[in-house]
Amino acid sequence: MIHKQFRFPIVVFIMCILFINYSCNNKNVKDIPNPVFYKNINIAEQKLTESNYQSAFYYYFKAKESCSENEKDRMVYALNEMAEIQRKQCDFYGCEATTTEALENCKNPKYLNRIYNTFGLSYLEQNDYKSSLKYYNLFYKNCKSENDKLITANNIGYLYLESNQYKKAIAVLKPLIDHDTLLNIPSTQARILDNLGYAYFKENDSNAIIYLNKALDIREKNENTFDKIASYIHLSEYHQNKDGLVAKNYASKAYTTATKENSVDDRLEALQFLIINSNPIEVKNLAIKQFQLSDSINKVRKMARNEFAKIKYDSTKAIAEKEMFKKQKENIFLVLLFVSIISILSYFLIRIKNKTKLLQNTYNTETRISKKLHDELANDVYHTLTFVETQNLQNPETKESLLNNLEKIYNRTRNISNENSSIDTGENYPQILRELISNYNSNDTKIIINNFSETDWKKINKEKKIIIYRVINELLVNMKKHSQCSIAVLSFKSTFKLLEITYSDDGKGCTKSRFLKNGLQNVENRINSIKGTITFDINKGFKSKISLPI
Repeated sequence: MIHKQFRFPIVVFIMCILFINYSCNNKNVKDIPNPVFYKNINIAEQKLTESNYQSAFYYYFKAKESCSENEKDRMVYALNEMAEIQRKQCDFYGCEATTTEALENCKNPKYLNRIYNTFGLSYLEQNDYKSSLKYYNLFYKNCKSENDKLITANNIGYLYLESNQYKKAIAVLKPLIDHDTLLNIPSTQARILDNLGYAYFKENDSNAIIYLNKALDIREKNENTFDKIASYIHLSEYHQNKDGLVAKNYASKAYTTATKENSVDDRLEALQFLIINSNPIEVKNLAIKQFQLSDSINKVRKMARNEFAKIKYDSTKAIAEKEMFKKQKENIFLVLLFVSIISILSYFLIRIKNKTKLLQNTYNTETRISKKLHDELANDVYHTLTFVETQNLQNPETKESLLNNLEKIYNRTRNISNENSSIDTGENYPQILRELISNYNSNDTKIIINNFSETDWKKINKEKKIIIYRVINELLVNMKKHSQCSIAVLSFKSTFKLLEITYSDDGKGCTKSRFLKNGLQNVENRINSIKGTITFDINKGFKSKISLPI
């Protein structure tokens, strides 16, 4: 973070120079048009309609930087648009920083609600319900129109829905549906009805379907395409235990509409309900598509966050250098000019230092998230695929179990940055792997390790080390649960380009069906993901041979 104690004197000094240079000008700057601002705003809004978020952010930033100290309203408008783009791209840290800047510069009370709403939405999407409710309440207190009050009350009701407080949601939303103002704002009316219907559904109230259908009718009559996604998803969830075909139809409509509207989060949610209500062959393909889409979203949003930071840095530097050159030409006092240059350069050095530190922290965080996605989320997805292939999806309990698994995957994807789990793949890796194996030694089972110390672990990259660790762990878990063996042997053999790991035990072996149920199919998927091979012999005892390129 840039230290304000350094930044503030420089800004004050520059403003003093501007005051000296323009003190003879009697015009009120506030009344002077700013063509640069409006030019950049027009370009930004055009880019926004094209869903070109990086370019839109860039031009909103340029518009904001063109504003003088007397143009706070214009500055706050541009900052609000920038924050909204960052929120939509899940750059919550950047969104909070930009919205805070808007709040600090906001001198006009009529702009406060937009700021409070952005804070509320950002915290809600991070599951920080307490902070979100705080800003929604500030929004509500500041409302001047009935329309704004209804929108804010609906947002509070939705917050209670997201935090599973359904009775509170009903208590907030139910009084709103009889409000006369709603007749003139069908989009808000539909949102309130849809949220109320969903809350009733979660409380097993028969009124749920009435409100859900009414909300969809309003949205279809008013051709509100984007909002129809929420109706389709809620109706799919409502019908999934009543009529699978109807539920699948609504889920399909939700997915098609979300794709058309380029709403990737809604596409993921729609895929969940398509998976629940599809046959096993379709489920496998849909689950793979869901995993690929989740991975793609995280990559795109990571790139967007980096791009926003780069835009801020590059644009600020370019604009500041231009201003510095202008001051050099205008300043007739060499001493003042010299001091001005030194002050501005000091400002840039501090800014660069802090910006570099911020980018490094961002990179470290995103690297940890990327490892988490690859190492752990894939395991959950393959586990769910195995479950789908081996279970009867017509059984309501099985469907409920599948839903829980998919919800776990979806929540893990959205909240992955809040989790912490890693494997040390550095110099301590051989010791950690040996300790893992040793943990499965017992009085009943002896584990023998051959040629472990002869393996050159430094040649193997981090990704493969993690997969080796997890595959060996899965084999040993299988041994512990099912083998009933007295001796197990793990042998390691490495060549210039290949690592071979052989496992065998004198247990009772297993059938093919148990082989699939015991998670060993997941082992095969892991090895295949790094272009390795694995073979199993499950008839006499249990044997497995793993080969993977180094």
